[in-house]
Amino acid sequence: MQPLRLIFKGRLEFGNQRTFDMVMSHWLGRAEHYFKSDILFKSEEVFSDVDFSLTVPQQKILNTEKAWRSTTALLSEVAQFAVAGNIWAWCIDESGLLEKMNIEPDSDKVAVREYRRGRNLVGQAGKEQEATEALSRAIEKFERHALAYERRGYVNYKLGNFNDALHDFSKSIRFNPYHPDAYYGCGKVKTLKNDWEGAVSDFDQAVKNSLALQPLHWLARFRKGESLFHTKKYNEAAYELRLYLKRTFDESDPNYTRRRRATYLLGRALLALNDAPGAIEAFDQTLAIRAGLDLVPEAEGLLQRAIAKHQVGKPGYALDLEAAAKMGSEEAARLLEEWQA
Repeated sequence: MQPLRLIFKGRLEFGNQRTFDMVMSHWLGRAEHYFKSDILFKSEEVFSDVDFSLTVPQQKILNTEKAWRSTTALLSEVAQFAVAGNIWAWCIDESGLLEKMNIEPDSDKVAVREYRRGRNLVGQAGKEQEATEALSRAIEKFERHALAYERRGYVNYKLGNFNDALHDFSKSIRFNPYHPDAYYGCGKVKTLKNDWEGAVSDFDQAVKNSLALQPLHWLARFRKGESLFHTKKYNEAAYELRLYLKRTFDESDPNYTRRRRATYLLGRALLALNDAPGAIEAFDQTLAIRAGLDLVPEAEGLLQRAIAKHQVGKPGYALDLEAAAKMGSEEAARLLEEWQA
């Protein structure tokens, strides 16, 4: 039987020496007397008595289903001692994803309860204030609560409190430098401030600290390509956007509607690199993709394809300009008049 590909990443926080000692005792006892050699991590590799945490850096391991079951079971047990954090785990065989787990505490501890409540409220319209209050209580109970900071940052971002959002995302990164969502949040705020270089760095960290199995990985890669375009690093932007566009996304994936803008940005980058034929092909794809019209209006796609066609002397540019002008594009109308004069 082929070994399974097992992927783990995450961090659990136990808060104090007393709880940490209990966790270590539980882990060592269960590993020695019940799970034996089936646990994939040695205690000295993942536990830290400096900050009372368990950290599993992102890694891929080839092993058996028994090792998967034993390791996730023991991680789930010790997670219930934790005051904050989570560990993601994926089990993959040659046919694809078999199982995905989010291992996290679910207890009556205030920090745990208020974080989970706040997280659930984040996505509910009109519940932003309640979400913020719950997440803030979780932080008050455990100041190093990286996940609560990230979720509160997201609420602040939604409310337009961008400086507060950046503060929260940065705090989350400080307490957990492997958390991709916080890097992604920082990058989004920096794009609004036109700090494109800073955004590139943050989105790059979001890519590096996430997996291709996660939609966030591809969202971050798309945003990195977009930010590189704005820094006029067109070759690098084109590279990122081509990687992104090679991926197939389900309609339920948030990346699905961004394909239209990705092809548009690729076309713009290729135009800047004087590759008009490549740009025409990219804009053809833009106009063929109907999802994401709000990200790239039809008139804008037609305008840019017309510019690319004009560069290589294709007469069809006029038809694109006429169509774009009828849709209200003043730039298309201006170019049509200028180029046909």
